[in-house]
Amino acid sequence: MATANDDEILEGFLCPICKADLKSASQLTSHFESLHSEEQDVLRSLKEIFGKAKKIILNNDDSDLKETFDRALKFSYQEHRWLDEEQVIGVSRSSTDYLKAVRSARLERYATETNKLLIRLDKLVCNMPAEPNQRKQHEQEVVPWLDGSSVKLCPNCAKAFNLTRRKHHCRLCGSILCHDCSTFLDINVARAIVDPSAPRTSQPDHEITEKNGLRLCEHCFNLIELRKQVQESRNAKTVLVTAYEQMRSLMDQARPDVAMYEKMCQSLFDGETTYNLTDVNKMRGRIGKLAEGIDLLSKQIAAFPAEPGTRQARLQTAIRHAAAHYIKEDLISLRKLPTEAQIEEVRQQRYERAEKQIQMERERMERQRQRKEEIAGPSASRVDTRQDDEDSPLLEQMNIIREYIKEARRDMKYEEVAILEANLKELKKEYHLQKLSNKS
Repeated sequence: MATANDDEILEGFLCPICKADLKSASQLTSHFESLHSEEQDVLRSLKEIFGKAKKIILNNDDSDLKETFDRALKFSYQEHRWLDEEQVIGVSRSSTDYLKAVRSARLERYATETNKLLIRLDKLVCNMPAEPNQRKQHEQEVVPWLDGSSVKLCPNCAKAFNLTRRKHHCRLCGSILCHDCSTFLDINVARAIVDPSAPRTSQPDHEITEKNGLRLCEHCFNLIELRKQVQESRNAKTVLVTAYEQMRSLMDQARPDVAMYEKMCQSLFDGETTYNLTDVNKMRGRIGKLAEGIDLLSKQIAAFPAEPGTRQARLQTAIRHAAAHYIKEDLISLRKLPTEAQIEEVRQQRYERAEKQIQMERERMERQRQRKEEIAGPSASRVDTRQDDEDSPLLEQMNIIREYIKEARRDMKYEEVAILEANLKELKKEYHLQKLSNKS
């Protein structure tokens, strides 16, 4: 702030010499150093301003900020003294220690500030109320808002506040800004930043508003965004890791398919009608495609650039050998399928055994009927419970189950096929027993 005359008061980042408003502190410093560097009196006045600022900051009892401020003044003094010293031709000096000290101080400053923002962010998103008024009260309890009664201009864009340009507060530092200078951070993204294990679901940038986001100033948003980028870079998967995970996924899919294939083959060899040769050939083709995918991915992993003899190169070679061994032992060497003639022969033998068993059951039922007639006498009335085949509910149920079996075969759901075939077998057995009972 500077006084132009008795009637006008100027506000902003003003040059002490030409009274130009430079909009930001960095532009003001650059302007003064390039155009007014010869003004030593003004330079001393700026140092006094920094001294006053230091006293104000130190009154806040912030030990970390105090140490950072002291180091900054010390390094600034050393830098100017080094520049003012007369340089001797042929003499060189190392500035590595000075560079490391300055860099460490700045990194510590940003790390400390970022950690404080993360702590506040964690408190904000933890148990955040859904009701707007309660949420606003919760935000002010976590981060006190600055009093904006005396602030007439937006500190970022230097535009005056009015009825259309209202005052807002950053939810992390409590500073005042206008809506145009606000940036919104998605609440779901904020939860993922403070808790990396939480699922990350975010809204598109154009849909993030004050209802589903946190209003932040540009400085706080940049620090949080930098933190998010660091997390994403740490959690980012390399091409090698992605290929390995895809290969493992194909292996996990192949194991149950191989087990199902063996079960289907055994069913064919046993003469069962649960599966047919077409079903088993489809399953074999599916396993073959999985084997091709595993082989391709393992070759890509082995061909990934690596220094010969290093641990990574040995690991890639071991992955390739393990994949090739798995394909050879578990996927390629599958059980050989029987021929159609073999299947028909086994099923015929199974059918003959079933017919023989039914005939034996029929004879047993006939003997029981004869014994009952001998006991009851020839004049006993008989009740005919015979039903037409077309009206039998068992036949209707069997037809329904056959339709379900067709659908399951079409979708390659062979576990369901096995269950439905077992149910159909029980119904057939019950139907034959019912026919025998009706004949008797």
